[in-house]
Amino acid sequence: MGLFDFLKQPSPNAYFWSWFKKHERDFFKVLQEEEDIQGQFINPLANRLAKVRDGYFFLAGMNKGTAELIFTADGKIKNIPFVEDLVASAPAIPGWTFIASKPAFLTEIQSIGMGGFSFDFNSLFFYANEDPAYPDKISITVVHDQYTPEDREQIFMGIYIFLDNYLGELKSVTVIDSVEVAGKDDTEKELIPIHKLKAYIDWREKEFVEKYDGVIYDKAKDNYTLLSGEDNNGMPMLLVINTGAMQYAHPSSYPWILEFIMKYNGSDGLPENETLTFMDEIEEEVRALIPDNDFLDIGRETAGNSRSIYFVSREFREMARAADAISNKYENKMEIEWDVYKDKYWQSLDVFRLENWNLE
Repeated sequence: MGLFDFLKQPSPNAYFWSWFKKHERDFFKVLQEEEDIQGQFINPLANRLAKVRDGYFFLAGMNKGTAELIFTADGKIKNIPFVEDLVASAPAIPGWTFIASKPAFLTEIQSIGMGGFSFDFNSLFFYANEDPAYPDKISITVVHDQYTPEDREQIFMGIYIFLDNYLGELKSVTVIDSVEVAGKDDTEKELIPIHKLKAYIDWREKEFVEKYDGVIYDKAKDNYTLLSGEDNNGMPMLLVINTGAMQYAHPSSYPWILEFIMKYNGSDGLPENETLTFMDEIEEEVRALIPDNDFLDIGRETAGNSRSIYFVSREFREMARAADAISNKYENKMEIEWDVYKDKYWQSLDVFRLENWNLE
């Protein structure tokens, strides 16, 4: 089966919505009457969603006579595109609204309670973490007025839930680069009321978009270097590095990274020729599915019975779809893992910087 024949197979989303339409009246009644929601709605829906894809979650309720069903990746960035695709493929069903990712809804009179703590506009403050070496990073510290080191984990979790509900899931996990937590006694910085956070995040996001609008890497500068060496265990390691891309002056314009890992059984951690050829073919298929003007090749590392390939992109959705499609296609022939994450300064790609190698 060719790549595009594989992609044309019937969609699991279509099967899901066909099933949902058969049961939507019963589901609507359960939500409306609030009777045995767990047994009559949550359990069957969760079981059916698990057949579509791992990592789907949902929230549901009634809003002015309309049943709202929110699908969420629960902060897992690699699953967000597929949540959006699921909702985009939903049929129009009277009385129902389908939403991708948790929307922003928390107001100043609402509060989230967890572990004996309240998370609201009265208990939370923030300040920006600024680093001249990384000016494009959007990093904040959220301060809870009852924070103690012993309760750090509980408060950290509550703050993340608050941010999801206050900013909306998508903005919370894709715009903010890092979040730290602290107590009032842990800082001398001026504390800003948490209700001003949304305006701050919107301003930083707009600033970032405007700064890199039209800033595009010239692929004519691609230049590939092959290095061989040893890993930390003294085993052989091969690297292919796009030195042109790694010298690019504006990495923040391609902030999203795809890590695509293929595992094999080799000799001294390196693949046999047949496996090498097969992995090269898989890599080309991933590359073919990502819009050409949207991504850069960074390099690949082959060692320890695995090959890790890295791409960077201006946007994460198409990389995720490409990686998912190819990993599904070859799931019975090759063990594949992949992830998408944001790293504006490519700090996780230091192994591909020539200055970190002792070259003779």
